[in-house]
Amino acid sequence: MSEKESRSTIFYGWFVVGACFVVTMSMGETMWSFGVFFKPLQSEFRWSRSLVSSGYTAFLIAYSLAAIISGRLSDRYGPRPVLLASGLLAGLGLSLCSLVSSVNEFRLFLFLAGLGAGATWAVPIATVQRWFSGRPRAGLALSIVAAGVGIGALIFAPLINYLISSYGWRNAFLITGTLFFILIVAASPFVRRSPAEIPKGAGIHSVECSADLPTSKVLVHTSFLILAFAGSVTVVAFQILSVHLVPFSTDLGIAPTVAAAAVGLMGAFSIPGRILAGPLSDRIGWKRTITISLFGLTFSSVWLFFSRSEWMLYSFALLYGMFWGIRTTSLNGAIGSFFGMRSLGELIGISSAISNIPGAFMPYAAGYIFDVFGSYALVFAAMSLLLLASALLTIVMKKPERVRNPLPAGETTPSF
Repeated sequence: MSEKESRSTIFYGWFVVGACFVVTMSMGETMWSFGVFFKPLQSEFRWSRSLVSSGYTAFLIAYSLAAIISGRLSDRYGPRPVLLASGLLAGLGLSLCSLVSSVNEFRLFLFLAGLGAGATWAVPIATVQRWFSGRPRAGLALSIVAAGVGIGALIFAPLINYLISSYGWRNAFLITGTLFFILIVAASPFVRRSPAEIPKGAGIHSVECSADLPTSKVLVHTSFLILAFAGSVTVVAFQILSVHLVPFSTDLGIAPTVAAAAVGLMGAFSIPGRILAGPLSDRIGWKRTITISLFGLTFSSVWLFFSRSEWMLYSFALLYGMFWGIRTTSLNGAIGSFFGMRSLGELIGISSAISNIPGAFMPYAAGYIFDVFGSYALVFAAMSLLLLASALLTIVMKKPERVRNPLPAGETTPSF
């Protein structure tokens, strides 16, 4: 290869980054935007807040199960068929919500959507880390993919609010499901499991992979347990906020459009946090980056506890979004850095499930607590204390002992 050809080559991993970014962006239609549907559903059916929240609980239970299964299947068979199934199931489930006439139908259709959406995090996050293991700008690549969720929230929360106000919540569900399917199907052909799937070409060089601990040992390792606890607490907080921030804000007399914008801004402000986490962790390490993010989330939750006006709500969205973004990238980066690449999809899926199973019930519990006490004060106080505990635990977290192993024969990293 000539020097000119070498300079003009583009590492295919960046195409994978772009496609994985689109996949994670689709999460803005599900996890980040459910709260926008909350009061229209409550108004239509006269359901209590706990009943409306139970639909999201069904979604998260299915999401958690599918995250483990999709991660394992992706490790074994590659990401593309898993993502295609994801687009079909989640798109269908969301679209069917337009036909809801009872709470059980609502739960069933969101459960179906959750089965599909479970692949939209573990699969792209694991895939991009495999592609960039041992390469420069690996943190940046992971940060870009993680930022897709924030971009999706910025786009879809206001968009869905517009669709509801203009065409009704039923048509909004139908359009949302169709868009989800289109995004995943368009992105999946570009997502390949590893450099070994790319035909031989110029610019090939070998890369070592971090050593793998057996999954059984990872699951009982103290560092993994701490990461899982921190992930669970932060996801619980996130799920509560994604469902109840809009009704909490409107209870204070804040306009629904302002509250929906705050949800979108949380996603928007998470984008610089997600991108910052990669370079920051390169300087101070994944452990310190996670700890900083958790203390930041604790402060943000306390701030929300005392928020009573629009500017305080927007300030919360800025702070929480930024630290949530740092947390998201650094938590998943630490799993790959600490425990290896070969079963990374399964490990991220397990971590996601451990986080989302309790998170699945917390929106329902928060709605029940509000129905009983008429206030979210107890919910936000408990949330802040748990976030503080998780931040303190990460201070004592340590990396496991490791032995470096090469990639399997034929797994090389090409550039194009």
